[in-house]
Amino acid sequence: MNILRSFARPMLAAPFIVDGLDALARPSRHVEKFEKVAPTLERAGLPPVLTSDARMLTRASGAVSLVAGLGLAAGRAPRTNATILAALNIPLTVVNNPVWAVKGTTARKEALSGLLRGAALGAGLVLAAVDRQGRPSLAWQLRNSRQQREAIEAAQEAVRQRYVTA
Repeated sequence: MNILRSFARPMLAAPFIVDGLDALARPSRHVEKFEKVAPTLERAGLPPVLTSDARMLTRASGAVSLVAGLGLAAGRAPRTNATILAALNIPLTVVNNPVWAVKGTTARKEALSGLLRGAALGAGLVLAAVDRQGRPSLAWQLRNSRQQREAIEAAQEAVRQRYVTA
């Protein structure tokens, strides 16, 4: 792992680790935020089963956030953990920054700023999820292997043709 990745991954994972620990230890603040936007989310199509036990949902998402954040920070399955965090980041950003529900220009600007920060964090996670660290993808490896096999077969056929006709 190069030096940039060794610093960037823990910094990218830090907000999820801290937020996950907080959601596990003190879920009431997170539940309160969720309950403020739950009616809007239900109107948007969120199943009511998810809102029935907001405390358990908060703790579960906190645990996932904590484990995936620690995995990303440690460099263990970084692409998988970044994908999990990117998927988890979407609902967390929407719940924590309800631009549509706040009143007042200052509060709306803060919510919009938080929403954009969450979007930027999500974009960083998507980049971390597709980072192959300079290694070729499986599709490229398969395509390259097939091309090499075809080139070898063509060379063998050329040698056969040369000596059979001679």
